[in-house]
Amino acid sequence: MNKKTKSLSLNFLATIALYLLIVVLIASGAISNYLANIIITICITIIMTTSLNVTTGLLGQLALGHAGFMAIGAYTSALFTKSVALDFGLSLPLSLLLGGLIAALFGMLIGIPALRLEGDYLAIITLGFGEIIRVIIVNLDVTGGPRGLTRITRMSRAFSEDRLLSIIIAFTFVFTITALIITSIFTLGRSRHGRAIISIRENAIAAEATGIPTTRYKLLAFTVAAFYAGIAGGLFAHQTSIIEARMFDFNKSIEYLVMVVLGGMGSITGSVISSIVLVSLPEMLRGMDRYRLIIYSVLLIMMMLFRPKGLLGTKEFSMIKMWERLEVLWARIFRRHGAQTKMPFQPRYDVWDDKPVLETHNLGISFGGLTAAEKIDICLMNDEIVGLIGPNGAGKTTVFNLLTGVYAPTEGQVVLLGNPIQGKMTHQITADGIARTFQNIRLFKSLSTLDNIKVAFHSRMQYSPISAIIRDNKCQSEERGIEVRARELLRVFEMEAQADVPAGSLPYGQQRKLEICRALASNPKVLLLDEPAAGMNPSETFELMQTIRTIRSQFSVAILLIEHDMKLVMGICERIYVLNYGRVIAHGTPEEIQKNKEVITAYLGQDHAEKETNHA
Repeated sequence: MNKKTKSLSLNFLATIALYLLIVVLIASGAISNYLANIIITICITIIMTTSLNVTTGLLGQLALGHAGFMAIGAYTSALFTKSVALDFGLSLPLSLLLGGLIAALFGMLIGIPALRLEGDYLAIITLGFGEIIRVIIVNLDVTGGPRGLTRITRMSRAFSEDRLLSIIIAFTFVFTITALIITSIFTLGRSRHGRAIISIRENAIAAEATGIPTTRYKLLAFTVAAFYAGIAGGLFAHQTSIIEARMFDFNKSIEYLVMVVLGGMGSITGSVISSIVLVSLPEMLRGMDRYRLIIYSVLLIMMMLFRPKGLLGTKEFSMIKMWERLEVLWARIFRRHGAQTKMPFQPRYDVWDDKPVLETHNLGISFGGLTAAEKIDICLMNDEIVGLIGPNGAGKTTVFNLLTGVYAPTEGQVVLLGNPIQGKMTHQITADGIARTFQNIRLFKSLSTLDNIKVAFHSRMQYSPISAIIRDNKCQSEERGIEVRARELLRVFEMEAQADVPAGSLPYGQQRKLEICRALASNPKVLLLDEPAAGMNPSETFELMQTIRTIRSQFSVAILLIEHDMKLVMGICERIYVLNYGRVIAHGTPEEIQKNKEVITAYLGQDHAEKETNHA
């Protein structure tokens, strides 16, 4: 039995064993009805904590009003089961789905404006949303006003006339939903959609430049989290049988946030463990009323002191490996002949041997009264390496930002493969055929080297978030395809041995190579390199020169290069543009640029330029 099979067996058997153990203990009376209800409460808390971890941990956006979505689900579910004449075994699942969908709708409506912000501003908006929901509930007659809703059918009493059997059924129902939600978050997290969400957390600017529509994926994460919180709210309502607006106030949202932080922001396993501990601990200390809060507070402080990243940080147990084996089992059962590997979509570019691949016409931008760039006319032909040089502050990176949609030009035009692209979003321009690296390396440091490359294939894949959650044939075939292509790219850069190494742990030179490799994964026609040799020693710089030549020959891209290392620029560039004060002051071959008086003046000053002229 190999390691993965053991992982599958142990995790699956552990889950089944835990369920059976609790059922046996409930049936034998070793677990009282009171403790059984606490276990059900733990499961509901796990759903809330893991759903919040989607936005706060995986996405990296601080949300302080998550209990508001729980309230929406709770009241929707309770009102539905109280008003429809259906058997409770049928009305409860329908009410949970309805509560989740309405909570998801609110999540989308709030997320559209809110997720364009970040940090403290987003936290304030979500906090305000949670309070608004609470106030609305208090002032509506249908919700019972400040008195809340009572006589909600309780799960532990409604499934059967036999009280013990009803509790077992209720536990089974909640436990199953909890397991399915945790599994769905795991599977979503290891799909192209999950990688997109995590890449935004790691570096939103790099994610957008890699082809990720960041606003759309922020909204997806927010909506999914709200949907699961709505389901948790419905379970909570039918667990307590009485709900009031004050149960879903700011303190409730903070309680779930504390669990996420203590478990590890980004670790679903950590959220599960922290939920179990923080729900159980107060009950365990209930007999120590005088010291309970002190012990509880000391334990929290110690955790933050000795494990500031939380119990698990961003690490997980072997649930992912377990799911990999489940995928194999799924394929054997439902696709007996196996699924083909679907290679990622590869854009086909026309041959542009006699026409510019990229050109700008009178391109410029002003910030208020300050002109940062003006009258920029640049032309790149197919498979050409062109340098863009100039003193510090000349506007080189500004030009890159104009070409990639980071800045919207105030004048002029950018034409890629014969089509104007100004006004498009950065991820759209990346999909059209322009990729870039950054002056300061922007990798997704907590992701592996291989996953950094996989993120860049995002725009060339098609399967949906639902496909990602259920791991259907389309998802699996595309994932296998990008696995092949990503490893091929790493092999070209002689980095396949580092495929499973976190990107942040790579040596500096390899991080630079990885960033270039990631840019090439989007299959660009134009590659923009922003100071790729910055911080490199001479041997690394020489290796980089060879890498750039390899890129041009193997990938058929036009390369525009910003660099201060003149030896590198003069050694590999066929043509060079020189910027100064946001304008092109010279253009020509390396030999022509070296002799250009205006260039010498820009770099060394007027006096030195006159001496060079007199000497000549």
